[in-house]
Amino acid sequence: MNQLLKKFIIKLLVISLIFSAIAAIVFIFFIPNYFSVIYPVSLIVFLIFTIIVFAYQLKLVKTNIGKFMRMNMVLTFIKLIVYSAYTIIYLAINAENAIPFVVFIMLVYAIFTTTEVSDMAKIARNQKNNS
Repeated sequence: MNQLLKKFIIKLLVISLIFSAIAAIVFIFFIPNYFSVIYPVSLIVFLIFTIIVFAYQLKLVKTNIGKFMRMNMVLTFIKLIVYSAYTIIYLAINAENAIPFVVFIMLVYAIFTTTEVSDMAKIARNQKNNS
């Protein structure tokens, strides 16, 4: 496994564990009535999808920096569409507690995307400077 991908996966897992601990505290002590099993499932789905997209971007940045630049926005858009579809489908099936679910999804999306973009920007910058 690529060392950069391995570091990213570990970083994302640590972030996920920290986020999960904070979410558990919030749900246990402040809003216990709003917890749903979908939250940990959503976190895992987003985690896996983020890792897959990052691995693909890493492959692109290593082989063709120009193609990476073009595909980066496309991949971000696709990721947003997939996450939106996931959210809409869940809300169509279970609209109960929609606001906490949407807030949870937005937080996960923001945290994972920020981490992915910052790591990928550093890698792309280093790759461009090495070329």
